[in-house]
Amino acid sequence: MIDELSALRSIEERFHKISKDVELGIGDDAAAVRFDSGKLVLSTTDTQVEDVHFVKSFITPAQLARKAVAVSVSDIGAMGGVPRFILASVGFSKGEDEGYLDGLISGFLSSLEEFKVELIGGNLSSSNKLFLDITVLGEVEPDLMVRRAGAKPGDLLYVSGTLGDSALGLKILQDEEPKQGAELLTNRHINPLPRLALGRELALEQLATSMIDVSDGLLLDLERITVQQDIGAKLELEKVPRSKEYNDFVEQYYEDIYKPAISGGEDYELLFTADESRKGEIQAISEKLEIQITEIGSITELASLDVNSVSGEYKTINERGFVHFNN
Repeated sequence: MIDELSALRSIEERFHKISKDVELGIGDDAAAVRFDSGKLVLSTTDTQVEDVHFVKSFITPAQLARKAVAVSVSDIGAMGGVPRFILASVGFSKGEDEGYLDGLISGFLSSLEEFKVELIGGNLSSSNKLFLDITVLGEVEPDLMVRRAGAKPGDLLYVSGTLGDSALGLKILQDEEPKQGAELLTNRHINPLPRLALGRELALEQLATSMIDVSDGLLLDLERITVQQDIGAKLELEKVPRSKEYNDFVEQYYEDIYKPAISGGEDYELLFTADESRKGEIQAISEKLEIQITEIGSITELASLDVNSVSGEYKTINERGFVHFNN
């Protein structure tokens, strides 16, 4: 059982370092920070709930803290912004002790350095199940902000990295028998990599007409930048990028080898659209950042998703992705 007062003291001691942009940090009723007056403040929040977003036995406390921060700053990157500050609220159940808290603190400290953000406040609470809630404050120039809305018919559809690794990695973690050679897949689930540099570069060069991070599955997130904006998309199924490790293991867990890649979620890759005339510039960014970027389709006028397969056999999509409160 964690003692709240001793936990707060430990947090204040280990997160005392603040930058010139933080007028008041941890220890007061509220934090006070400075932003560039010429930029917009971006704010987002994301929650990791035990047995909904993570299984405690699959992830260490340090990894959990890092993952909670990573998936939260990803939303700022998907708008072309730069994350600056975070607030972290943690609800502890009776199953955590001081050692668990220490692991969380270590994970938060390493993630702050990795993502160049500062922890400026938060809250501690008791809970039936462990949860971490992260609020991120970031900034972006008004003319560089990239939204979900903005794609137009004829734009090309791109995605970074490979898809489905996290969902397949979770399946492997749930398997009682360890799988040799599956470390990349399980690591993609436990240690997601938000594409902050790519999102920022696409914004600076004003290449992306719309953008979103793939958190709930390719198809569901694709709907959010197309169908929900009254346009559609043609997705070329065989072009959806999959890792070698994915191809090595997917048939052991799925009859449909594309299912985790298009519906699995938690990849945190960037899905974006761009004018066809800018293909060369996107390739140049891919090479500059050493990040794989794959063209997977195009935007259409009709507000629907058309999934095309070379074989012509893949027509029905039964699962689009992860939907909260979906029974």
